[in-house]
Amino acid sequence: MKQITFYLSFVLFFTVLNVRAQTVNILTKKAFMNPPKQYYPTPFWHMNGDLTDEGIIQQMTDASFKAKFNGVAILPVKNTKPDFLSDDYFGKINIILETAKKLGGEVILYDDIDFPSGTAGGKLEKIFPDDVRKTIDKTEVIRNGPSTFKTPVPEGKLMAAVAMNVETLERINLSGFIDANILTWSVPKGKWRIMFFNLVIATHYEPHFAVDFLDTAAIDRYMTLTYDEYSKRLGNYFGNTIQKVFFDDVGFWRTERQWTGEFDEKFKELNGFDPDTYYPALWYNIGPETDLARVAFFNTRAELLAEGYPKMVTKWTQKQGLKSTGHPPGNYGIQPVDMNGDIFKYYRHTDIPLTDYILWYGRGLDGFKLVVSASELYDRPITATEIYGAFEEQSFDSLMLYRALMEMLVRGVNYVIPHGMWYNPKNIWLPPLISPLSEKLAPALPRYSDYVGRTCYALQGGRRVSDIAILYPIASLQGGFYFDAPENKLEGEWAYPEADYLKISDMLTKEIRRDFTFVHPEYLTSEKYTIQNDLLHLNNVENYQDYKLMILPGGKVISLKALQKIKKFFDAGGKVLATSLLPSKSAEVGNDQEIEKIVTELFGDNTATQAQLQTNDKGGKAIYLAKPTAELLSKTISELVPAPDVIFPDTPKITSKLGYFSYLHKIHNGKDIYFFANSSDNNLDTEVLLRGKLNLENWNPNTGAVSKLQKVSYVKKNGQIYTRCTLNLQGVQSTFWIGK
Repeated sequence: MKQITFYLSFVLFFTVLNVRAQTVNILTKKAFMNPPKQYYPTPFWHMNGDLTDEGIIQQMTDASFKAKFNGVAILPVKNTKPDFLSDDYFGKINIILETAKKLGGEVILYDDIDFPSGTAGGKLEKIFPDDVRKTIDKTEVIRNGPSTFKTPVPEGKLMAAVAMNVETLERINLSGFIDANILTWSVPKGKWRIMFFNLVIATHYEPHFAVDFLDTAAIDRYMTLTYDEYSKRLGNYFGNTIQKVFFDDVGFWRTERQWTGEFDEKFKELNGFDPDTYYPALWYNIGPETDLARVAFFNTRAELLAEGYPKMVTKWTQKQGLKSTGHPPGNYGIQPVDMNGDIFKYYRHTDIPLTDYILWYGRGLDGFKLVVSASELYDRPITATEIYGAFEEQSFDSLMLYRALMEMLVRGVNYVIPHGMWYNPKNIWLPPLISPLSEKLAPALPRYSDYVGRTCYALQGGRRVSDIAILYPIASLQGGFYFDAPENKLEGEWAYPEADYLKISDMLTKEIRRDFTFVHPEYLTSEKYTIQNDLLHLNNVENYQDYKLMILPGGKVISLKALQKIKKFFDAGGKVLATSLLPSKSAEVGNDQEIEKIVTELFGDNTATQAQLQTNDKGGKAIYLAKPTAELLSKTISELVPAPDVIFPDTPKITSKLGYFSYLHKIHNGKDIYFFANSSDNNLDTEVLLRGKLNLENWNPNTGAVSKLQKVSYVKKNGQIYTRCTLNLQGVQSTFWIGK
């Protein structure tokens, strides 16, 4: 113990001084070689055992010196000792914080025990039992009329009582026929489905109940048990050793129909009409109003979640001088409705949006650009990733550290939380072990940490260059979803058949290699996006973007205002491409005919049988591809936008089973930053054309070495000057080209 303390107080003293003396210069060669510590990985540290002072100090010292980690994200779990939130527990947290302070590192404060957040380690359900999460349940019977029907109202808060004619779909509000909790109703002629919709306590599937994530009053009471305790006991470390708070899996779990008591009031506020007779649409087709009813319900739920836990946490952290980060379940799936509601709205208030890359290599890669796009919409300079959790231990090696990470960096991630370290490496239930205690990975960690530090240093801040916008088809996703669907066997993975927006995402990144940004239709209609000649401009202070092409992925339902803005873009000379299914229904009441009219003006008649290029005198072009393949999509985009930002004339082919090749282009403080990542096992030797006349250097993130690019020339293509170079990348390698 004395030797360890001496080691910390003497050797580390000079190391910490050196780290703190470094200034965070914007992309200097010196700082790229030795980045400030804040850019280095900060892994989860699962506290799975009996914490001792000696064990804490030794493991943190090794993490700092042997692995070169920035610090740790402390994660108490089910077998953490001392008990979570006890006096002794906070005593050990103070040892962690003091050790991190001496090491010049950071501690990310995980806001609960295990996951999901919101349980206070079981205290919530004991102290505030009415504040746990709730679901909407449907109880129904079918009766033929004319007849008299009498029954008690099921238990729970009644949200609606509705009868619906099975044949005609006529709906009748039955709430006026309830007296003393008994429904007595004279059933009219016909076959009627009589339904009660009640709010009940959710299913208990974790060790403890989580708080109602949609109820701000309940969340506020929960936070007195956790967040306020952290402030009282750890406040001296806020803003220095502790800079971030992490929340975990806050959202909708395992196809649960999460609901809340004040739902109807929020519904009326947002939509302007009463939800009572529309509740059957959550389960059934109710006729022409089905889609707009579901959009209204699920948008309301998404708003309640966004304004609930994520906002409440950020509001608290901002008062404390901290930053919030975290994620919902399913931030990578095709269907947000039953996981996070709406990923753009979810991250509206979060300081550092975060992708959750877990379970297996490759999972969710087509969806993570949604989180990055949300982060960039709000002009956030940092987008984080929790990465490697539950990847298979047997196949996880040092190459996987880089392979998986490259594929997140190339999408725009620039802060890394590996999953992770374990206090007791003999009792790991979520591999892999990424720690100095791992015999397999320990030798690779210092070099890996340097790589993370250099790439994140180069990629944080600035603006990403993106010529292509993809409309986030949230209205179609909401309109095509209903509770207890037999097709919905796995949460986040079930959507209408033509939902191709993630397929388009995958094609653009992996095969076509044209960068893009998802655009939310609600923000599209605001002043956040303006039309400037033939460009759609994202108005941000730093991360502004100019789109030359808008892609409408397959979907039946769209906001009229969003479609009108897209038509206006086309009229001004913009390019529009639609795929798989054209919209025909409005997300708002009474606008279906106007939707059909604008769609015809954009894409012509008989679009299902033959693609028709529509043009106007401003240079606007619009086309619909009923069956988009990567080859067809690439050819069409090249015709619509013939001078892309980056061109790979050789069209590199990847044949290895793992990985692919892609790029990212950012501009920061006047410097062009190109990041090329080859996560495959193939060796690449390919020509690259970069739009503009550039003076380029190669910056190697593995070594920090900087060298002048050789054999640079300039060519003119499609009326645009390009810088031509040759890129050589071995398997699982990446590099930066930096220029002006």
